[in-house]
Amino acid sequence: MKRVLRNFLVVGVLLFGLTLFGQDNDFFFGKLIDANTGEPVVFATIRLKDKALGVISNNDGGFKIPLDFQYKADTLLISSMGYETKQLDFGVLRKSAINKIFMKPSVFELTETVVTAKKRKTLAGVKGSLTAEQIIKYAIERIPDNYDNDPFELVGYYRDYQSKDKEYTNLNEGLIKVIDKGFNVKDHTSLQFGLYGYEANLDFEVDSFAAKPYDYQSNDKYIPDAVFRQRKIPNELTLLFNHDAIRNNNERTYSYINTFVKDFINEHDFVTYFLTNYGDQKVYKIKFKKNHTPFQVRGDIYIDTDTYAIRKLEYAVYRQVLEEASSTNYSESDMDLLYEILVEYQDYEDHMYLNYISFHNQFKLVRPPKFFIEDVIIDKDSRNMILTLNRPSVNWLKLKTRDFRVYYQGSRLKVKKVVRVGDLGDTYEISFLKKSKPQRKRLRLLISEEKDRQKTTLAIAVKKMMDADGNLLAERKSELLDQFREFFTQKIISGRNKEVANTSYVDKTVSLGQQEQSNIKVEMDEGFWMNTPLKDMTKENQ
Repeated sequence: MKRVLRNFLVVGVLLFGLTLFGQDNDFFFGKLIDANTGEPVVFATIRLKDKALGVISNNDGGFKIPLDFQYKADTLLISSMGYETKQLDFGVLRKSAINKIFMKPSVFELTETVVTAKKRKTLAGVKGSLTAEQIIKYAIERIPDNYDNDPFELVGYYRDYQSKDKEYTNLNEGLIKVIDKGFNVKDHTSLQFGLYGYEANLDFEVDSFAAKPYDYQSNDKYIPDAVFRQRKIPNELTLLFNHDAIRNNNERTYSYINTFVKDFINEHDFVTYFLTNYGDQKVYKIKFKKNHTPFQVRGDIYIDTDTYAIRKLEYAVYRQVLEEASSTNYSESDMDLLYEILVEYQDYEDHMYLNYISFHNQFKLVRPPKFFIEDVIIDKDSRNMILTLNRPSVNWLKLKTRDFRVYYQGSRLKVKKVVRVGDLGDTYEISFLKKSKPQRKRLRLLISEEKDRQKTTLAIAVKKMMDADGNLLAERKSELLDQFREFFTQKIISGRNKEVANTSYVDKTVSLGQQEQSNIKVEMDEGFWMNTPLKDMTKENQ
């Protein structure tokens, strides 16, 4: 494969400024927008002309470029799958505004064909009249030619974050170096990472409970239907790069890609395909699916028409949530997203290199109760129990004695009477029936163990007790949140076997935020920066 990135003449670039408050004065800020729909153009490549240095647009289409880059090159090249590439002069960018940049969809005529189980139709006008399976088969066969088998390095911007109500929370970001020994070496055993820097961005909301590690024992935080083959869940970078099925094409990655070169064609049905473009290069876009009730796969794969290099893979797995939904015809309202993986490769010099990877999954969070029992005291003389709540109950007068349930060592203690103590409504005294010999014995034992809470197997529940906000006592509410881990290449270093010392490698079994991780010393004039997103993905700064 011998092709370098081309330059394109751009016609009709429209820029509108929005006043920008509180942003770093060292950057140009831009936002890419589809000229037809007004939707943001996400994960587009913005690069300096004739330089292997740039950035990728965020989920809101936003990006930032250091002001100093206008002295390194006079033009930005903006490319995205399915859009005309733009050539944008630095001189038209406003320094005190978010520059709106409108992207025109490709002018290529989309010629589509339906692929049925009975008859494989082909794309009219395409040389050789290839089927979707043939195109993908050729792409798999040419992986050794299209991707670099020699050692290379990538330097780029990494971030992991969660989103709640379409806003960023728990945003951590850093700059990393990826040290790759080449595509002919297995990724999960050989890929190493150098960490330039990694820290929490405190300009965004911090939700400490949602930020905790996954917990599959208490199920406070877990990914529904997910199974990790490793005994220990890998750290953020390892988890992200293990989900690049193109790089790890000859080893098992994730359901239902499995081993890409062996299983992808056999495991999926190809629905339609047509021509689109990346810059001036024609690309096959092949839509595929897989139905494995209750799971459904939907995705697209983009393959270069000349070299059969795989440029992009979009892969999403859903779970059926409506029982009455058809087993084969699903709409978005019928399904919950389990995970989505986006991987794009770019051509540089003689080979394809990772442009970006985004791993998005949903996870379930079971939060601690907002209304709970704060303290329990047992009076040694009366053997009555005093419950103190963290806030008053608003409906305690409607509760009956039988609504108060106390269990000790697996047996229920019979409650005689419940009296509210004080005027705040947050303290209650529970007395027990003492006629039963077994109950008297359990009460004596409970009193003796009270000082050793580790030994005490005491459970208390009050049915229907509610606070002023409508929270039931000890009620734990669950919610689905979105987790993202993403890497965006800013620089490719090919043809070198230059590696940092082993002591500077990231420990792939330890979270990036741990003190055990080492940093590679970086000179600031290397030109790397964090493409921190705007704080709100759905709104623009006024």
